[in-house]
Amino acid sequence: MAPRIARPAAALSALLLLVGLLAGCGTRAPGDDVVDVRTDVAFTGAMLPLLVGVDRGIYRAHGLDVRLNSGNGSATTIQTVANGSDDLGYADATSLVQSAAEGVPVRMVAGMVQRSPLAVFSKPGSGIDEPADLAGTEGGYVPGSAPEMLFPAFAAATGVDTGGIGLPRVDVPAREALFLNDRVQFTFGLTNVSLPKLREKCDCAIRTIAYREHGLDALSSGIVVGDRFAAQHPGTVRAFLAATAEATRAVLDDPDAAVRSYYRLDESAALSPDLLRAQWDASARLLRSARTRAEPFGCTDRADWADTIRLVERGTGTDPGLVQPGTVATNEFLPGDCDPGRSPGASR
Repeated sequence: MAPRIARPAAALSALLLLVGLLAGCGTRAPGDDVVDVRTDVAFTGAMLPLLVGVDRGIYRAHGLDVRLNSGNGSATTIQTVANGSDDLGYADATSLVQSAAEGVPVRMVAGMVQRSPLAVFSKPGSGIDEPADLAGTEGGYVPGSAPEMLFPAFAAATGVDTGGIGLPRVDVPAREALFLNDRVQFTFGLTNVSLPKLREKCDCAIRTIAYREHGLDALSSGIVVGDRFAAQHPGTVRAFLAATAEATRAVLDDPDAAVRSYYRLDESAALSPDLLRAQWDASARLLRSARTRAEPFGCTDRADWADTIRLVERGTGTDPGLVQPGTVATNEFLPGDCDPGRSPGASR
């Protein structure tokens, strides 16, 4: 069976997902587990390991029939994983913490972007070169998006008064369009995904004010799974992570071949090869945190989770102590030998 990627429109996603599941029941290869994986947004260069895993049959070699579906934001992906509409997801750690505070039983089982890519971007001539320059300016605000969620914590850390900043509520495409068309002076985004895209569309220099340069180095994207699915199908979760680790090594070894995999799976993709490669190169530099740089693929550290949780508490007003590292993450399904002292569920 040829690899398949589903990219449903938002209004039809639930219906088409159901159709895909029913169709998959009749066409799956004998012995393969059908696994639906929902990403956070449309496919980007940061997700190349997932696409390579499908295109090169790496998941199939591990007994899995993986079907990738593009998402409509991390919060939505976490919900579909929690309710069983999807088996696994690729989602943001800060959204996961906020969902956990609301009682959503989903945990991250592999960290794939462990250094923060969150940033504010501006153009030359905007007068925004450092955080203090944001006062009196305007930037599109996407509710629930990670950079916006942690912006209050960023503002507090840098002494910026958010009261004088205009934040019109928009969706991600509108946020980007407002910035590119000079309707606002700055935009929120990710250094590994948004920045290469903005540079290509703008064909201009972009000034980056990265959160991590001001002490806010939160964990970012990774593989998430609902507690129920993990308990009922632990072997499937382990096989998926082992295959993803293998696919990640393949992308690191030959990024250009990985980009070709992207186009074999999605001939209608709007992203250029140069953009995909730039997104992956930026993501590859963020695969591990300072604490996990010597750890195998996907291992996350309890202290990194504690830092991320504190930032979400400061940014959203979540009650301190409501979410613990073991509530939102585990290393138990990973193929490598993670340092047990770093485990999100360990005590120190």
